[in-house]
Amino acid sequence: MDDHIIDCCSLINLYTGWRGLTELRNLRRTWHVGEAVLKETEYTREYGQDGALVLIPLNMQELVSTGLLLSEHPETESEINDYVNFACDVDDGEAQALAIAKNRGFVLLTDDRKATRIAQRPDVAVRVTSTPKILQEWAKLDSRNEGRLPEVVERISALATFRPHAESPDYEWWRRYSQG
Repeated sequence: MDDHIIDCCSLINLYTGWRGLTELRNLRRTWHVGEAVLKETEYTREYGQDGALVLIPLNMQELVSTGLLLSEHPETESEINDYVNFACDVDDGEAQALAIAKNRGFVLLTDDRKATRIAQRPDVAVRVTSTPKILQEWAKLDSRNEGRLPEVVERISALATFRPHAESPDYEWWRRYSQG
């Protein structure tokens, strides 16, 4: 399977939906994360005991130390130049992930429309996947996963405040599993 690099928002979406990232192991890929994302990803939201939203700290280094995610940084002159150029248009985490994906042939996991447009430019030509696509693959692995989709989609919608935009090919799929 192809190597994937995850940007900050997609990482938070999946973490929030699954209550962690161990489900990534079931997809049998190598998952990378840029050092910029490791620095950006400090908190996520969760429901407190009283049902109110609370911030909880994320220990990204723990996810790296367990081998679930491999930490990456731009190494070559080409990666560094692409990173700087992409950072003019998108956040550092997306820019770094784009640069690494472009230069190493990784698939970019992003839900950022601007990053997706950059990735699809002929001079960049990075393959892209998204939170909904990853959830669809995960659901096919086991019928119990599909049964969990309404809860996972609702958690992502409420806690990570992500929903595919109305023009997204995954919009109707998401609505089918969304409770709200």
